[in-house]
Amino acid sequence: MPSGARPALLAVLVLLACTGCGLFSEGTVISPAPIAEEEGQPDVQSTPTPTATPAGAPLPADAIVIGALMATTGFLADYDEPALVAAQNRIDELNEAGGLLGRPVVLRHIDSHTELSIMRNGAEQLLLDGVDLVLMTCDAVYANPAITALQSSGTLVISPCGTDDLWVSSELGDRVFSLGTPVSTEVEMLVSLVSDRGLGTATVIIDQTSTEAVAVCEAFRQRFEEAGGQIAGLHRYQPTDPGLLDPILLGLANTGPEAIVFCGTRLVAPEILAPIRAAGFNQPIFANSTMDGDHWIGHVPDVGDFTMLSYASIYTDSPDPSPAVREVLADYLETTGHRARDGRMITGHDAIEAYVRAVERAGTIDPAPVSTQLERFDGEDLVAGPVTFASDVHAALGRPMRVITIQDPYAQYERIIVP
Repeated sequence: MPSGARPALLAVLVLLACTGCGLFSEGTVISPAPIAEEEGQPDVQSTPTPTATPAGAPLPADAIVIGALMATTGFLADYDEPALVAAQNRIDELNEAGGLLGRPVVLRHIDSHTELSIMRNGAEQLLLDGVDLVLMTCDAVYANPAITALQSSGTLVISPCGTDDLWVSSELGDRVFSLGTPVSTEVEMLVSLVSDRGLGTATVIIDQTSTEAVAVCEAFRQRFEEAGGQIAGLHRYQPTDPGLLDPILLGLANTGPEAIVFCGTRLVAPEILAPIRAAGFNQPIFANSTMDGDHWIGHVPDVGDFTMLSYASIYTDSPDPSPAVREVLADYLETTGHRARDGRMITGHDAIEAYVRAVERAGTIDPAPVSTQLERFDGEDLVAGPVTFASDVHAALGRPMRVITIQDPYAQYERIIVP
């Protein structure tokens, strides 16, 4: 344990003894509004809902209709909505250039409100609208009822940002794809980041409000040990129970790990990370892409040595090395009036681009040949990186990601990592 940390730790534990002392209190809904931005913090605001053709509005007779069943309200909106904006931008660009196969492309959007009860009905409504492709919410659990409703129709489904390993195989359907980086790929990169620093022991801390974060850290624990590392401790946290922070701090004090691996959300992170740093634990912290972004950094004083994965560097003073990425980010800024909160929105552009290329190669929008063309992607160079699909691989396994580090108080691009 760092010198002088024990008195600070005791002080923190005393503070935590009161009920609801953290950012959350008992009874708080797990999907509250994002952390309010403070003066001097980066200009990151809520994203306007993209302009889509409303249900029931007349369409050109030859229109290609893309449905979107994605959240613009509720906690999944943080992931779905930016990707949806990027998708709409690519569709607008496509129409300005003459459409797809010479036909206009129209987006029909239904807000899932992050409600499971809406998903099946929403999918059925999109079928009535005669959609040719459905853009699906990022979360496999929420997507499943809708995918089930779409299966009998043979509709093509692409999730711009689905990361659960369920998206990888054809388990969700033989015409279901994702442009998100699967959990298993992120885990390989996370293990590499820790091991490359020569850090052999790690404490794993999981924010249980994110199913993706839980999956990443659970898999990291196994993969890190397989690679020769040692897990010093594993702790789970729920913001409705601040008392769960006590064993995290005591565990760090007792085991003294060389690294901390944190899987969680930007909303909950300060409630866990600020006390850890305040107690004097200055070990390097590593995180997956659910922590990507910088608007949370001001809420963790002395965040210190922190490394995370990202799809793209959104930072103006540390731009992404890819001109294509910078162009998509610039379009997003022009559309919304603010820069992206994280790099994951890039996959919205890639979802449409992947569809466009598959349709053009198939020469039709019929879902069967379009799916076949998607399965032939072999190192297909999309904006977020090369994508390879196959008959039994329907997600972006093996795609590189960006490594983002924090030089307090700023996040910056460091390098590209290959799993």
